[in-house]
Amino acid sequence: MPRSLLPLALLLLLSGAAPASAYTYGDTLTVIMKPLPNLPALARPGDAITVWALAPSTTGNWSAALTLGALTIPLGPPSGGYDAGLSRWVLSFTIPPGVPEELYNLALTSDQTVPDMAAHAVKVLNAFRSDFYFAQISDTHLPEHTFSSNGYINTADTSGMGDFDAVINALNLIHPEFILHTGDLVNEGELEEYLGMFEMGRAQGMISRLRDPMFLSSGNHDIGGWIPTPPPAGTSRRDWWRYFGWPWLASPPAADPWHSQDYSFDYGLLHCIGLEAYQNDGSYDNYLPAIYGAQSMTAEQMSWLAADVAAVPAGHTKLAFFHYDFGGTLANGTAAPNFTQFANPAALGLDGVLWGHNHVVYSNGDGNRTARPFNLGLQSVISNSYGGRTFRVFRVSNGVVTPGPMHHAGTALDSLSAAFSAANDGSQRAQSVTVTNRFGEAWDHARLVFYMADEDSSYAATGGTVVQSVRQGGMVNVYVDCVIPAGAAGSPASITVSVAPDQPIAGVADAAEHGLRLELPAPNPFRGGAGATRLRFTLPVDGPVRLEVLDPAGRRVATLVHGTLGPGPHEARWDGRGADGAPLPSGLYFARLTGGGLVLDRRLLLLR
Repeated sequence: MPRSLLPLALLLLLSGAAPASAYTYGDTLTVIMKPLPNLPALARPGDAITVWALAPSTTGNWSAALTLGALTIPLGPPSGGYDAGLSRWVLSFTIPPGVPEELYNLALTSDQTVPDMAAHAVKVLNAFRSDFYFAQISDTHLPEHTFSSNGYINTADTSGMGDFDAVINALNLIHPEFILHTGDLVNEGELEEYLGMFEMGRAQGMISRLRDPMFLSSGNHDIGGWIPTPPPAGTSRRDWWRYFGWPWLASPPAADPWHSQDYSFDYGLLHCIGLEAYQNDGSYDNYLPAIYGAQSMTAEQMSWLAADVAAVPAGHTKLAFFHYDFGGTLANGTAAPNFTQFANPAALGLDGVLWGHNHVVYSNGDGNRTARPFNLGLQSVISNSYGGRTFRVFRVSNGVVTPGPMHHAGTALDSLSAAFSAANDGSQRAQSVTVTNRFGEAWDHARLVFYMADEDSSYAATGGTVVQSVRQGGMVNVYVDCVIPAGAAGSPASITVSVAPDQPIAGVADAAEHGLRLELPAPNPFRGGAGATRLRFTLPVDGPVRLEVLDPAGRRVATLVHGTLGPGPHEARWDGRGADGAPLPSGLYFARLTGGGLVLDRRLLLLR
């Protein structure tokens, strides 16, 4: 028997590698089917997000919240309901006003489902910007890049994760509005359970390290399988559905008859279309060829694409991203030549096409970045003969997309690095960082996040602009926007940004000196009518005290405590009602504690 056809377990014994045992499952899908870490929602305060959920049709008491560390933000009450034609719930939840711009987890509960969470699934934006940039990455091949079909696999190799780490570190500083991943997230999707590799589980964990949302399209290594290996055909595709959606694709409902995970999303005037790509002709897999053909870009997929493009309003830029144009299937059931479906993007109504797969594509250059429509490949994140760790940034102005050059993060060719003056872990009251850029591009929308000790203060920055501060769990996240100047491999450019407390929140310093304290409200934000926020305060001596709630204009709307109290800790609660007992509207309020001639204020966010 040829070595490549030996059972994989025997190959491992021959190679001396031992099965991995330190890994386990990631967060497999249970209730939430959308948004997901690989298919996030983009929304502004006041916008509604659509949530797909699997639950019995009799389920009730749906509730959703955004979470970030210790911060929990309840979403508005649901609308929508159970869609019998889709066999799933289609719910809508509203983002309340005042929610900081961040990438949040989505938590969902009901009276018939276990609490579920989709990590890094909702990006709240202050606005959809007309001038911005986004990034493309491809071929991460997590956790490594040796193939079992070659007769060897090292279950302890994590080199692909190191390559992806370098790209993540760069993108977290560059701060693209979103990231497109054009497939082959993992090296061999069918090894999720076999040999305890859990490639998809580990990849899911790495996605959560990105500070900005990532949209993922699957590739042939994600939803294909090597014929010589023991897992049966279709294993990798079913593994993909467990982590990245959707289980009904095996037998789709009549109202949603598609078998492939193809989707689209909008950011302002930009319409992005993600298509799954695979090989199914026996070289990788041979799963339900009557449905999936010999390879991707089937007639069904192209029909879905045509309908999606036709529904886009005039004046919008339409961009397709996928792993590779495998060309579809000929009438005799064999694979069609590559590049036969997207050779002419304009004929498909597209303004641009992005893909990966070749790892060293355009080895002598970047391809034609000036062509319109553009049809651009990208080198791999995993190491290759040109360095790997590749990404590309696309700049958008009023819907017009301009591709940038390929970059290689954390290599000798070019890099972007940040050196903090101390640990950026919430333990510092003041902090600075020097960012060094060897890329030939300036990053004019860069964002730095300082994790500071919460000293009841506002913050100021030098070298950048503080755009928001988010308090959670005794720590304050200070977000600073800056421009990182362009550099070069032999001539790096750098910028230093510092953050320090600016001025105490009203009365905190004087009050603390005299022993008067008003703790952070908990929970905050909170939902009026569904509970109350707790306000704990401490008095140094006997005396008159007043604890009241003010609206943003400084008008008293409720009095919680008014009288003489003894020294020590005390507690009051506010349920979101005014002095007349009527529910107050959602929005920002202030809890004000007055005692001993001193005043303390705390912000409250009331939701309805």
